[in-house]
Amino acid sequence: MNLHPADIAKELKTYNFFRSFRDELLLQICTMCELVTFKKGDFVIKENEQNTKLYFIRKGIAEVVLAGEVVAILQNPGEVMGEMSVVLNKPATSTIRAASHLECWVLDSENFSHVNPKDLDHFQSLLYRIYSVVLADRLTKTNEKARFFEIANRELHQAQMALDTIGNKKVLLVDSDRKQLVMAKVAVGSTGVKMDTASDLTTAETLISSQTYDAIICDDQSIDLFKKLKVNKNPAKFIMMTSKLVKENLHYYRENPSVNTMITRDPEDRALTIRTMLTTLTKVLSQDIFGLEKYLSWGVEVQSRKVKSSDDRENLKDEMTNYFKGLGVRQTLIDRCYTVSEELLMNSIYDAPIDSSGVPLFNHYSRRTQVILDSHLQSQFKYACDGMYLALSVTDPFGGLTKDIIINYLESCYEGRAGSLNQDKGGAGRGLHQIIENSDLTIFNIKKNVRTEVISLFYVESNKKEPLPSFHYFFT
Repeated sequence: MNLHPADIAKELKTYNFFRSFRDELLLQICTMCELVTFKKGDFVIKENEQNTKLYFIRKGIAEVVLAGEVVAILQNPGEVMGEMSVVLNKPATSTIRAASHLECWVLDSENFSHVNPKDLDHFQSLLYRIYSVVLADRLTKTNEKARFFEIANRELHQAQMALDTIGNKKVLLVDSDRKQLVMAKVAVGSTGVKMDTASDLTTAETLISSQTYDAIICDDQSIDLFKKLKVNKNPAKFIMMTSKLVKENLHYYRENPSVNTMITRDPEDRALTIRTMLTTLTKVLSQDIFGLEKYLSWGVEVQSRKVKSSDDRENLKDEMTNYFKGLGVRQTLIDRCYTVSEELLMNSIYDAPIDSSGVPLFNHYSRRTQVILDSHLQSQFKYACDGMYLALSVTDPFGGLTKDIIINYLESCYEGRAGSLNQDKGGAGRGLHQIIENSDLTIFNIKKNVRTEVISLFYVESNKKEPLPSFHYFFT
């Protein structure tokens, strides 16, 4: 595609980098611009190689790679790449790779000498001033990432400390991701729990034949192992670890009813997966599965309220909203919390309460009918924020939620049959689906006939791409 410099100038003028350029200077620069394209996987800039070019994203996504790991995603039109190596006249310190089809405007700094001499000083002054703005913005983002890294690192340490209190336990992790195996073994190795690892079923079965484990974690490539262990009455606690694709994973839960603990993992965020694994092992090995605090930084202030009646619902949601607003949480995130809290509270008032015979008390009522709960029927509503997550939970004293209920309701919603299971009930039957779809992570903790706790977590970081929603469950 050949564009006239005037057309290029009109487009570049919309980019932050060029907004301070005079029209005649920008037009002169555009005569040096070249439009280049990269296929997914192509290198734009390679680490340790000399670079003299500035790249401005026109369309597509680029990823910054350092030491083999993706450390940043660049996808905004006009985002500049390569400025550090140009300014410092040194080899690039990281690799930039096309993560999709990528179009870039390219400006070679070696052509700057072609700028009209009367404009050269002004041009260079503008360049360095803009470089300063770009670098300051990148530094701000880096500091923000460093803050979240510090929080995440602290939370990982807390998870290790919590697991350390469990004592002399032995765990087997079966995972086809070898890098994850190494990271998990290092993380667990600093605790009192011993972990063996296997990347395939044959190795896992060999270890199980000669060792006794308190818990066995399997990824979705190795779930068949659970069926063999069940037949052989292996006493270990089974933990299923799947991807975050809820709809596609429902058959795993249906086919493995003996597995009482299920968690998901994000292959793009191994550190989060490790922390999830440590928290899960702490809950399973200690047989203490309850508590919103297990997913938050130590010492965070948790707000707690009793759910006494259907009329309390609005006040409880408003209190939560005002609390999060006071912390400076963005409105879109508060709106999601509001939606989830409505479903959690509705369930605790109308669906959860049962009589001494296990018969539901109010779930046949219209959700507009007033319900006042006796003290022994009341649930607990909690919410908190630790800088990394917003969290809220509702805990009822009944323990009536089952794996079948969770799976049946989710299947009905994902298959377009929402409400088909609620013919004799007052609600629409979309509550569980709404909770999971509006949360980043939902955790179901259930002790049969004793207690049900549903926890919803939301990422606070405003510039984080929303992940796929997922859920974990723990049954005892």
